[in-house]
Amino acid sequence: MRKLQSNPHHREKPGGVWESWPRNFGRTCHLRAPEARGLVVPLGKTGGSAQDVHRSNLTYAPCRFVFCVVQRAPTLEHPPTHKEIGMSFTTRRLAALAGATLLAALSFSSSVQAQQVLPTADPKVAPSADNFYTPPADSFLASVQPGSVIRYRPLPASALWTDVKEGWQIMYRSTGQKGQPVAMVTTFLVPKTASTTGKKLVSYQSFYDSLTLNCSPSGLTLTGKLFDKTFYKEALAKGYHVNLSDYEGLQSQWIAALNTGHGVLDSIRAVQGFSKSGLSASTPVGLFGYSGGGFATMWAAELAPTYAPELNIVGVAGGGLPVNPVNVAKKVDGTLFAGAYFGAVVGLSRAYPEIDVDKYATDAGKAMVADVGTRCLGGTASGQPELLVKYAYKKGASYLKDPNFLDLPEMQAINAENTMGKRTPKAPVFIWQGTADQLMPIADADTLVSKYCANGVKLQYKRITGGDHVLSALQLGNALDYLVDRFNGKAPTTTCK
Repeated sequence: MRKLQSNPHHREKPGGVWESWPRNFGRTCHLRAPEARGLVVPLGKTGGSAQDVHRSNLTYAPCRFVFCVVQRAPTLEHPPTHKEIGMSFTTRRLAALAGATLLAALSFSSSVQAQQVLPTADPKVAPSADNFYTPPADSFLASVQPGSVIRYRPLPASALWTDVKEGWQIMYRSTGQKGQPVAMVTTFLVPKTASTTGKKLVSYQSFYDSLTLNCSPSGLTLTGKLFDKTFYKEALAKGYHVNLSDYEGLQSQWIAALNTGHGVLDSIRAVQGFSKSGLSASTPVGLFGYSGGGFATMWAAELAPTYAPELNIVGVAGGGLPVNPVNVAKKVDGTLFAGAYFGAVVGLSRAYPEIDVDKYATDAGKAMVADVGTRCLGGTASGQPELLVKYAYKKGASYLKDPNFLDLPEMQAINAENTMGKRTPKAPVFIWQGTADQLMPIADADTLVSKYCANGVKLQYKRITGGDHVLSALQLGNALDYLVDRFNGKAPTTTCK
């Protein structure tokens, strides 16, 4: 489907964004259905006059073969005239007959889709109460390809800063933990001064570790409260475009590996295909993140060669890695960071419906699950309910019927599916880990590095002696430097022996 051509007679209304009408309406479908957004219809299925078309508040895309796509859009100031539409009754009848004939003979493996444009995001509306985050029907998601843009809207000026020219929230199609089609949201930021060596995309995976949409990067970027924004602001200052995905998904499936990795990769696909981005599938991409963001980064790197091989990922940097979720849970149980254990259990229970809370949890545990589902790590800094403080030094045995819950066969099977190292990244990788990390066992990181090296990954490993989980996050600056070197074509060094 080719892009709509501009028409100087129809202007954008204040506060609205719309695709203008094509100059040549000779092969345009007209639908009057009130909810025709994203519908694929055969050529010749027509209805109504030019004024009806205007009142139905739809835009129309030129047909490809026997199909076209219809999309709701803000009202045009000037409706198209009969002359503009210009398709005679005879022509339409012939087109309809041709369409009916071809429909019987043709089948398409993928559906053409239209991108819905919505008004500017409102910082006063929390994601949990914002209709933008409501996914389309499962049938629609199944009809479009991973990475397809479903809808988008601009960020207000209040959500931008000196180095940002414009920003967008984008809903896109991805693939969930069980292989099902799902919708996710990402934030795309355009630098005020683009790189002089060509457009580059930095995908920063925030360590938002959340069980609620209200702690998502898209929501907190809108309000200016994203705790770790300083780390990607430097990328914008360097002239790089920035992608910030809500990689846990609309259900906040914290630590669900496939859901997370797919979410990152499809967000990159989405911004590259986004009509306002100016990017393409060949745009060089660098990924980096720490802690939960490191988990998302490395899973995206492991999945990319098979799930999104077309992406031009030139470098990956991840630190503070939760390589093995059960090992992390065992290490933090009863410590200051015990909330991470309980949060991971709740997040995974959303990705694995077979985890029946009533079967495993005591009455206190059921109350804990309900409460944890409203919280996020670092919530205090972002104005949201904090997970860490309330559950500090709590033991899993206080909430779970079986004291060996983490060693149950079904829990071990789930853990195996969410443990890094079973796949091999293709891109060069930089990993850093503190030897005194209070959450992440250093032995797990060492094992992962050994596997990557054995499988030929060009890997640089920085073991930070005495580094704890908080202070090691400051290495994110070095991680961005690593990506800059890859963007500039500098050959990666390796510490593999």
